[in-house]
Amino acid sequence: MNSTSHPGTGNERTALAWQRTALALVGGSAILTRVTLARLGIASFLSVVVAVPLGLWVFLESRRRYRRRNEVQSDHHSPSGRTAAALAVATLAVGLTELLALLNGGR
Repeated sequence: MNSTSHPGTGNERTALAWQRTALALVGGSAILTRVTLARLGIASFLSVVVAVPLGLWVFLESRRRYRRRNEVQSDHHSPSGRTAAALAVATLAVGLTELLALLNGGR
């Protein structure tokens, strides 16, 4: 085993990756809203309305999973997939907002 690695760092890296992904999605949706506001008006808030609550939930869920797995190392149950689904829905909302902006840009 590498002297810089620790058996428990995989759990920490996974949690941090989920948290970075959630924060990037929320930040990206905010930027997208700002960029498309002039073309779409109130519809540009679609991505933020979806991404912020889902991104916050994914962020908090990753922290909860990290704490739970650190408390009981032998309890390894597989994730339900809800966290990945939440990120997929938020990403879809961001994509639909941008698609709407592109389609509306020709008018």
